[in-house]
Amino acid sequence: MSDKQKLIGYTKSKGLEYVLLHIKKYILLMKTYISPNLNCIQKFGITIDFLWSVARYGVGINDYFQYNFYRRRAIDRKNFIVARNRMQIIYTCNGTKNQPDFDDKCKFNRVFEEYLGREWLDMDQCSLEEFKNFVKMNTRFMEKIKKGSGGNGINLISTENREIGKLYKELKKKHVIVEGLIKQSPEMSKFNPESVNTLRIITLVTTEGVKVMDAVFRCGNGEKYTDNFHHFGLAAIIDIQTGIVVTPAIDKLNQKYYIHPRTKEQIVGFKIPSWTKIINTVKKAALVKPNVRFIGWDVAVQENGRICIIEGNCTADPDITQMPDQVGKWPKYKKELYGDKKKI
Repeated sequence: MSDKQKLIGYTKSKGLEYVLLHIKKYILLMKTYISPNLNCIQKFGITIDFLWSVARYGVGINDYFQYNFYRRRAIDRKNFIVARNRMQIIYTCNGTKNQPDFDDKCKFNRVFEEYLGREWLDMDQCSLEEFKNFVKMNTRFMEKIKKGSGGNGINLISTENREIGKLYKELKKKHVIVEGLIKQSPEMSKFNPESVNTLRIITLVTTEGVKVMDAVFRCGNGEKYTDNFHHFGLAAIIDIQTGIVVTPAIDKLNQKYYIHPRTKEQIVGFKIPSWTKIINTVKKAALVKPNVRFIGWDVAVQENGRICIIEGNCTADPDITQMPDQVGKWPKYKKELYGDKKKI
């Protein structure tokens, strides 16, 4: 991955390295999202406005640039979910950012087994015989680290010309899980056959039941098997009532695509197959762990019509739900969480 992609994504550095990397990130994002040809006065003005936005609205570096804060009025800025109110949502709904049943892919698969729609094994627990039976049915499969996000730590493995016993030992040492490939529906596959093209569905458990807050269509834009937004993927808003894509897709650099740049498939107006079934599935899954009220589900539609949940994210990043239409989603979350009782 290029330095540009790393900096636009998220890092886990600490101390002085953290500070220096974020200064570098700020400079890079200013050049990327605004212009590399700003004069000193323009740069100074934007930097002052950024620091004010951090203090007033709680924005992060990514928030400021990807939501175009530098050219928004105050009335628009306060409507966006940014670093500060994102944490409000997470802590109000889920109590903590750390949720073992969602953070660990192995634990997640055990809890949500009925929704997976694919075979899987925990390499720490499985025997050689179990692994041999798995690869008989899955000559190509995914290797995933147990704790990872953003499409990191995922590899496509082929057993062609591989000694199975040796492969078994290699995977054992990595302490990973393995999963059979998802055979997606032709309607979803046509946008980018090389990747599994998925949906991000945000659910919120309320006193009135499970509500679907946002829905996004995601598709790959390259040869990677995943369609992750932070790895060159595209994202477009879905109308929750109809299941129809209603905005152009955008990439992480805010470039718009009305048709897919590789396959030339029309994005706007595409109707997601089995939409009612998808909504019913995530609403049902949301009640498996009702105390974790805010979840972003990654969902695929299989070729047999079955709905397959890939994973659930209890700290789901709002970038994918706000960047495509550049409309802040905080007011509707605020209403669900606080009603008219709290002004923030």
